[in-house]
Amino acid sequence: MSKSDTATVRLSPPPPALMRLVNPVVRRVLTTRWSGRRIRRQGMIEFTGRRTGRTLRVPVCLHDVDGEALIFTERPWRFNFAGGAAVTVTRHGRVRRGRALLLDVTPAEAGAAFRAALDDGASPFELGLKVSRGYVPSAADLAGIARSLIRIDYDQ
Repeated sequence: MSKSDTATVRLSPPPPALMRLVNPVVRRVLTTRWSGRRIRRQGMIEFTGRRTGRTLRVPVCLHDVDGEALIFTERPWRFNFAGGAAVTVTRHGRVRRGRALLLDVTPAEAGAAFRAALDDGASPFELGLKVSRGYVPSAADLAGIARSLIRIDYDQ
């Protein structure tokens, strides 16, 4: 990736300190039927920490990419899903159970998933990206950004 590419597309997740302040409010909003149904991509995942055994509740953006529910993240909690783990997802005021798996994808596959999420109407902010105004990143541009994908497979 050239220097000009890094200026047009880069990772820009919200700062952890901000998330510690905002997430309690977001968790509350996402669990109410009225508010939860009005928020398109936001959801909350609940899972057990692999080392601590504590229950974690994390607000996330869920993206539909080729019929799969995906979460794009670089946060450390993603490692709880290496090899798969049980998860409860609250979205649109509805609670569903399933299994989440941290995917082992190539940069090209990650770039294609990013591009598909953007094509589906996701904003760069919802993907933790900063994109220069007016620039439309290609799948190749997005492949250069280190991101992890978590797939949610819901129980029927």
